[in-house]
Amino acid sequence: MSLVWNQGNGSAATLFSRPAGQSASSKEKRTGNKPRELNVESLESRVVLSSTLFSDTFDQTAFDAANWAGVQNATIDDVGIGEPSAPYAARINGNTGTGDVLESAVIDLSGHSRVTLTYLFQRGGGGNMPESGNDLVVEFRDASGNWVEFDRKVGNGPNLNEFAHQTTLLPQEALHQNFQFRFRATGNSNAVDLDDWFLDDIEVRSVESSGGEVFSVSQTQTNTLFFPNLLTFDLTNVPTPGGDGTLTIRAVGDLSSTLENLELRAEGILLDHIFINGGVDHAESTITIVLPQSLLETLAADGTITFTLRPSSLVSNTGPSSVTLDLSYETPPVVTDTEPPVIESAELQPDNQTFVVQFEHDDLDPATVEDVANYRILRANGDANGDGDPFNDGDETEVAVQSVTFDPSTNQATVLASTVLADGLFRLVIDGDDASQDGSGGVTDLAGNHLAGGDFTADFERTVSDEKFEISDLKEATKELGLSRRWERFLTRPLNFADYLVGKQNGRTRAVIRLLKVYQFRIDFALARDKISVAEHGQLSEMTSQIIEEFRLNPIPVQECRRKWVFWHHCRRRC
Repeated sequence: MSLVWNQGNGSAATLFSRPAGQSASSKEKRTGNKPRELNVESLESRVVLSSTLFSDTFDQTAFDAANWAGVQNATIDDVGIGEPSAPYAARINGNTGTGDVLESAVIDLSGHSRVTLTYLFQRGGGGNMPESGNDLVVEFRDASGNWVEFDRKVGNGPNLNEFAHQTTLLPQEALHQNFQFRFRATGNSNAVDLDDWFLDDIEVRSVESSGGEVFSVSQTQTNTLFFPNLLTFDLTNVPTPGGDGTLTIRAVGDLSSTLENLELRAEGILLDHIFINGGVDHAESTITIVLPQSLLETLAADGTITFTLRPSSLVSNTGPSSVTLDLSYETPPVVTDTEPPVIESAELQPDNQTFVVQFEHDDLDPATVEDVANYRILRANGDANGDGDPFNDGDETEVAVQSVTFDPSTNQATVLASTVLADGLFRLVIDGDDASQDGSGGVTDLAGNHLAGGDFTADFERTVSDEKFEISDLKEATKELGLSRRWERFLTRPLNFADYLVGKQNGRTRAVIRLLKVYQFRIDFALARDKISVAEHGQLSEMTSQIIEEFRLNPIPVQECRRKWVFWHHCRRRC
């Protein structure tokens, strides 16, 4: 959260800043009763994306030397209450007047334009409660080596039983190659009163604009800012954040005393007790809190964010009052996808019936990829016009596409032809443009981009071997698969019967072909059950198809029948 104090002389001093999802609990003590105008930074500096440059969650009781260059009496223990990264948090206190110090290692910020420091803090917790003057001071080392205060939590705030969230935007003079930050506790001379502060989940982040559109919403309540009212602000229809945001609270009421403050929560999460020593009576007091994107995403998940303000017991209704909440953040930038999907390869599988098409694009529209109308399989019938292209003669034969399936996890489409592609030259055509004359819209990605280069074509030459196969060869090839006895019998049974019919020479060609098709069905089933590989299936399928074609061309002959007369003129026909 970032609080900017306009001092009236044209200069602005950053007292502290708070982030979203992280609470800031106190403000630097200010003297005097003059009303002070607290101005908000420009939106460009408030709505951000982040990358982590430093992080520590204190998951062990020893400080990480890679993160911390100097530790003076600070400890890591479980005395805090409800540590965000349980069970430990760092503890610093007054330490008999000298004050504990926790100093970071050097961080090179020279290449960054906007950087935030985020930390969660707890005043008192399960330890000793700080009093006035027992403050938590946050400082950075400038390029000259001097320590400069840029954030402070005062000790006279309420004791916390939960951690509050704080994010501070670092000033430009902190962005150099030898940047360091440190936490320091201010103490008194009382050796017993140690005044505990607890720290957890410390981060330094480089933040840049998301480039998205700015969303902002404002809501005001009047004449309700006094105890015991609970002021509830329901912000509806809030979009997903694209970066950090800011919440600005402008309050008018009875807020001038140390004990007159407001507890600010977002969806029940403590952000801070605001206007401790920082408010004025019946003049506008303003504070701006930086809300980190991670917290905003949680708050906006259901489309509504609820903020509550609970006045402390001494905030009275002595005069007119009002509270205005202004929430602003960038939404994710709209990215227009103009990159067309690309086909890396198309391969005909060993079964000579299945094509596997590999796409490069990772957000294809499955409906267009699986549309059978977007695919054609052509068989050339020679080069009639002699121009070297056998697929532009008008005499091509089209093979029907039986089905197309798409696996988004691998970006692969599987195209199944209605029949095995036998001897010849074949072309796979994939519709990749938006031309309407072909009756199909073409393959696209989810953004509607068609294939790079338009229609895709790939040619495949299928040459059937001159080798003649017989049923016995098919049986032998099946036995060589090394299947179990049960599966081998299952596959070869129709072959055995077909071989028997061929040996009888009784002209049962159609029966033999039917048995070979039964065998084809059974090897398809074996492939589906992963009993044989795609390559083995393709080999057996090709052999079967060739044997069937051979029987169609050369049917089984019929053996000449002989008649023999036997008793009582019965005719026995032996074939």
